[in-house]
Amino acid sequence: MMKLRTRKRNVALTALFCGLMLSASAQKNFKYRASLQKVDTTGFYRISLQPAFVAKAMPDKADIRIADAKGNFIPFIEAGSLPQKDQKSFVVFSTIDARLPTDTGTTYTVENKTGLPLDRLWIRLQNTAVQRKVNLMGSDDLKQWFAIQEEILLQEAVQNSEGTYMQSLSFPASSYRYLKILVDDKRKAPIKFLQAGIYTEYAKTLAYSPIPGLQFTRADSNKTTFIAIKLNDNYQVNKLHLNITSPKYFKRNITIYQVTGNYKEAVIEAELNSAKNNDLLFSAKAKELLLQIGNGDNQPLTISGINAYQADEYIISYLDNKQNYHLLGGDSTAQAPEYDLKFFADSIKDNIPTVAHEAVIKNNLPPAEKAKAGKDYTLFIWIAIVVSLGLLLLLTLKMTKEVGKKTGVDK
Repeated sequence: MMKLRTRKRNVALTALFCGLMLSASAQKNFKYRASLQKVDTTGFYRISLQPAFVAKAMPDKADIRIADAKGNFIPFIEAGSLPQKDQKSFVVFSTIDARLPTDTGTTYTVENKTGLPLDRLWIRLQNTAVQRKVNLMGSDDLKQWFAIQEEILLQEAVQNSEGTYMQSLSFPASSYRYLKILVDDKRKAPIKFLQAGIYTEYAKTLAYSPIPGLQFTRADSNKTTFIAIKLNDNYQVNKLHLNITSPKYFKRNITIYQVTGNYKEAVIEAELNSAKNNDLLFSAKAKELLLQIGNGDNQPLTISGINAYQADEYIISYLDNKQNYHLLGGDSTAQAPEYDLKFFADSIKDNIPTVAHEAVIKNNLPPAEKAKAGKDYTLFIWIAIVVSLGLLLLLTLKMTKEVGKKTGVDK
């Protein structure tokens, strides 16, 4: 009887030990972390996601988490999910019938006639309790479509008596004239879109953060200029500004490619014009970009500099002034979290304070321990853990055999 209790205790310890290892391993899946500035007062805060941190996150940002000192994840919502109070500034986009033979599932296409760059689109849907994912695409001619954001989760309707509800779709800033929502509902009943549009006051406040360390080289060949842009990290790029000094008058077509290894993918086709500011708005997440400018029979453009920017991004969370928090990112296996906080977005005020994060580091040791450590003992720690687990398992197996023999003798 005593041996049987010992066996059960060893099995429980083994299970607990394995659970702790799995938990530590899950935390380790987040390759990067950045400490948040400590807040003075408990309450809601807008957390700025700076380019250095977004560069380490996955393209869809599904791996971003806020954690406290104990490793518990803290709920948050995207800043664009906050309901807009000023209904007068809401502009409804015209609906376009532009379904292509290649489209699978329900499509909803609208036209942005405002000319404003967008990183949010508010959609009104008929109340529904189903879950669907959508892909968002952009176009300037209704023929060639470019991906903007994929697998955006549509929210379920919040309990109300209106029969409809609003949801904000957040995506990298772009200036496409046409936006298409493609719903992944093949072989399922479709959901009903009622309208889509923007709050113009919000769109006018769209701001950008500069991306450091940009270098570029150019090559002029047969009526075409190629400009290769290299960045220090896998940054999210939403705007390029070309400083064109000559000629005085020009109008050229430009295509921007996102380069990954030997593969390049067109992300936008646009126009450079001496009558405009030559800000190119698009969405790309890469270390390298390639610009292709068609010169025709003209002399190549003189470009004295190029600047890259990321559209400012924020998440909102309720932070305790007695706690220390940090951001986590860099987990390719993570799924976007679903927090209850999204149902209480209307309780959050518009003018909440903003906090930033500190430098991004590898998620090996907490910052304090990392600063003190002279050597990296991570490998030795994991070896010790594996050896301890092996010994524990061997002990469990041995006790199991002994109990089995004892049971056989008793019979």
